[in-house]
Amino acid sequence: MIGRRKHSKHRSKHTINFFSEKNGCHMWCESFLERRFALHCEFDESVECYSTQPEHFSVFGKRYTPDFLVQYKSGLAEYVEVKNSSYMDDDFFLKHKKRKLVIFETTRLDLVLISEEDFNKVESENYELLRQYRDIDTTALIDEINRLPKRLTLSMLEKAMGKISGTTRAHAWALVAKQHYHFDVSKPFSADSMLMRP
Repeated sequence: MIGRRKHSKHRSKHTINFFSEKNGCHMWCESFLERRFALHCEFDESVECYSTQPEHFSVFGKRYTPDFLVQYKSGLAEYVEVKNSSYMDDDFFLKHKKRKLVIFETTRLDLVLISEEDFNKVESENYELLRQYRDIDTTALIDEINRLPKRLTLSMLEKAMGKISGTTRAHAWALVAKQHYHFDVSKPFSADSMLMRP
């Protein structure tokens, strides 16, 4: 499963172009909240791949398109509807219940509802900060980091990268962005962040 490479523009829909390193293609999000969910999919190691506006269903005569289809490494998959909680009234929940029913009867997959309340603000900010470093090639550094301690701070990793010819601080950030190192994403990412190799 890969994301759609082309998007047919709809006059009333605002679209945000989001390049996915995980899928190797552009994703089209229809809100900043959808983009936020896509960003979390990028960093969620349990997610194999995902697509935006994957397909449409006929729900009691009306066309409905889920926001995402997420495929997990476990082999499970689910459709996801991303909605701001301010739009969730009784009418919305009634429609959502019908959509869940039709999608399950058609695909045997669940339709999960996600709102802004499901995101941790600091975690989202960390992912946004690191996203820009995911396209830096770190392949040649894998042997180098195996010689470093399994636990070290970001500033220590930056110093270690500075001693390797042709690398910069950005390579240290890229190693974290590509999840060669883990850290506590619930706390702001900084020079003092403790990193650990899996």
